Amino acid sequence: MQSRLRRAIRVTPYLLSGVALTLFMAWGMPLLLAMRGLGPSAASSDVYRLATSAVGASASSVVVPDSIATVEVRRGVFSDWCIVEPGLSHSELPPARIWPVTALYGQSSPTAVQRSAPLGCVLAPSEVERDQYARIDTGLSGWPFRAFASEAWFQSNVAGDGYDPFPEHRWNVYLGDIGGRQTLVALRPLPVGLIADVAFWGGASFLAISIPHRLRRRKWERFGRCGACGHTLDPHLAKRPVACPECSAPLPRDPLGFARSPEMHFQNAYVWLVFVSSLDIMLTWKILDRGGLEVNPVAKIVIDAWGMHGAIAFKFALMLWVIVVCEILARLRLRSGRFLAYTAVAISASPVAWSFFLLAWHELVPP
Repeated sequence: MQSRLRRAIRVTPYLLSGVALTLFMAWGMPLLLAMRGLGPSAASSDVYRLATSAVGASASSVVVPDSIATVEVRRGVFSDWCIVEPGLSHSELPPARIWPVTALYGQSSPTAVQRSAPLGCVLAPSEVERDQYARIDTGLSGWPFRAFASEAWFQSNVAGDGYDPFPEHRWNVYLGDIGGRQTLVALRPLPVGLIADVAFWGGASFLAISIPHRLRRRKWERFGRCGACGHTLDPHLAKRPVACPECSAPLPRDPLGFARSPEMHFQNAYVWLVFVSSLDIMLTWKILDRGGLEVNPVAKIVIDAWGMHGAIAFKFALMLWVIVVCEILARLRLRSGRFLAYTAVAISASPVAWSFFLLAWHELVPP
């Protein structure tokens, strides 16, 4: 029960976001485009005409009208308009209006491919109202699916061959005229399109939020931080903890395991150690080249046996051994490891300073 409640709580923000974006695409965007004259009224129209099937004076009879019923469809990006005008048959008294059903064809040729009006359009009134109205406009709004519809019903005029210019609004809110055209907010829900739009925008919201979150989490984990709270883990640990020490969130398993190489403790000290050790080698070579002697007995044995190449290898092997000892000692006692690292730098720097002094004295005060 608690797991279902947690899932519902997690899904609720995305569902609300889907509903909000659906309403904006169905109400806000068509209104903004209509204010700039970019609604479906500016789009080209497709006109369909009635075939042999029609709604006439009686449901069982087929009536050939004097004027053919037409369905004009104007498609926009965020909204569509469907304008239905019935045909008029004077063979009956009073004249009967022939409303289209579904058998519609292109206006150019009756043998064209059969077309149907957009889903949600009102093609015909009820039997009671079929002679009362002479035109029905249906507006569809929403993206990527049409989620709401509005209706404007035009009543027949007194003569019976036209309609009044002021319609009867149904399922909409009339906001006024923009550019000589009525602006309506559709209120009749289209269940299939509404559910599809909410699911689409809810899923888009989930992807827009979860993908950056997952990328950020992977980036944090790559740089040694907790993916849940961003807490920086100790980079010097030889073994990664099971849970975050800050938020107790479970951490991913270390793929390297025991072979993981943690970050070194005293990187700055090691850089200085490499620097002064390299200077010691170079200054020793310079002093020997000028006829000097090596006073360090261990180094003298190495130089006599293997030359300067052996001295370089011995120096860097000794330096590597000092770094390993400092790291092992730092994992046992951090302060002792730090003391040893900086002491090694000081000891390695002392012969460098003495070599500089000897070379300067040799240049300034020649023998």
